[in-house]
Amino acid sequence: MKNLILNYGLIIVSALADSYAAFIVKMQFNKLGKMDFSSFGGFLNYLGNFFKSPLLITAVIAFVLAPGLWFIALNKIQLSIGYPMLVGFHLLFILVFGLFFLGEGMTINKAIGCILILVSLYFFTRE
Repeated sequence: MKNLILNYGLIIVSALADSYAAFIVKMQFNKLGKMDFSSFGGFLNYLGNFFKSPLLITAVIAFVLAPGLWFIALNKIQLSIGYPMLVGFHLLFILVFGLFFLGEGMTINKAIGCILILVSLYFFTRE
């Protein structure tokens, strides 16, 4: 039981790290505005400004950490259970980041989707 909780925890932390990294990248894109493709110099300038964010370093670390945690969890859990859990938690974390930190709206469809994800996670984790 202890190992099962640890493996589920690794999957949840992996999904959280990946979601955090995606959130930081999206936040940086929102801050800089649309990417300039009108010239190669403008594009390079945009990328230079993009990579100046200190938070982006934490996103890169999270992007590297997430698959490592996922691979460790896969050592002890079935892929047919672990992968749906990873995707489900990733979707939920992304929704929470979008709602609370990016000002994205909650719709009835998103709420129904969240409920369906939670119900499916319940059924996937039942033995």
